[in-house]
Amino acid sequence: MSLLHPCRCPRSPFGRASAGSRRTLAVRADVSGLGAAAAALPVLAVGGVAAWKFTLYGQLEYITASMLTNYVPKGQPGPRVIQLQGGTRELYYYPKSTVQVTVVGENVNKGLMEQAGLQAAVPTVAKPQSPANLGFAADGSVDAVVSLGALAGMSEAQRGAFTAEALRVLKPGCPVVFVERIRGGLPIRFLGSSSSTLAESYLQGWQERKDAFELVQWDVALEGQDPHAVGIAVKAQEYRAPVVSRRAEKAAEKAERERAEKEMRKEKARLPKKGFEKVSEP
Repeated sequence: MSLLHPCRCPRSPFGRASAGSRRTLAVRADVSGLGAAAAALPVLAVGGVAAWKFTLYGQLEYITASMLTNYVPKGQPGPRVIQLQGGTRELYYYPKSTVQVTVVGENVNKGLMEQAGLQAAVPTVAKPQSPANLGFAADGSVDAVVSLGALAGMSEAQRGAFTAEALRVLKPGCPVVFVERIRGGLPIRFLGSSSSTLAESYLQGWQERKDAFELVQWDVALEGQDPHAVGIAVKAQEYRAPVVSRRAEKAAEKAERERAEKEMRKEKARLPKKGFEKVSEP
């Protein structure tokens, strides 16, 4: 597996002039295993669907480990990382100097994830919430944002919000690392896995944002079988977030609080009153 040199904050070694696209990041699983969809047929014949899935799972696991090992910035002090979705096994692939990994996802098991962080010797905080919400992180405080299938499961509105948030929290020259299922391949999925996919046009949209990203590169792994876009998007050194009026932000926050309180009052009004009403004696 041939990979580009790891991205290191605060300066990306890729440079603006090297900005590329799909297939310039050589992370192709088929060179070590099955190849195109036709190559999966012998596996299906010998061991059935279960063996085929296990083979693909092993390749995807290896690819994910390589991406985290090679593209999460190293050095001292160690990196602060936000991981969207994924499981406990990814915690073992981060640099041992990692200061903290914050795992975000609606179905994250907080206790299990944080216990796994102790075992992996990587300080871990779990936040069971939408992966599009990174409001807990300060501006320019994160060395890498890692998305493991999270983007594919978001709505278009959530993806737009995520892009803005990722650019806000990342330090200049630091990456979004992604492993995302995309459209195509055989109509078979891992048991319990999501069927959501990410269109490559979304990543192409990142490429067009020269003000925001100095490099966007990805390749397709497991193509023809269970294709995944595997790559990085590096925040531009000169990126400046759009100026938003704090007064407008406070007004929006107030409106949201009032809406939530109104809904709560309506819900309470629909509930039956507890106890018995006092009846006066004649």
